[in-house]
Amino acid sequence: MEAGQDEFARSAPRQAGFWATMRAVLWSFFGVRKRQAYLDDAGSLNPLAVVVAGVLAGAIFIITIVVVVQLVLA
Repeated sequence: MEAGQDEFARSAPRQAGFWATMRAVLWSFFGVRKRQAYLDDAGSLNPLAVVVAGVLAGAIFIITIVVVVQLVLA
């Protein structure tokens, strides 16, 4: 590997995986984050993955609420 490619590999931000994206979305639902964690996520999260994870987490939240209400009213 050439020296320029090695420097690029070290400086390129890593893309966050599925669980890191879900963790960031769930923390945003809670509403409390440390600044450093936010900055780390901002550099590594894919915006499309965040939207998909947010829709998925929102759907799971709504389904959970509906199931709990159905159980209470049964």
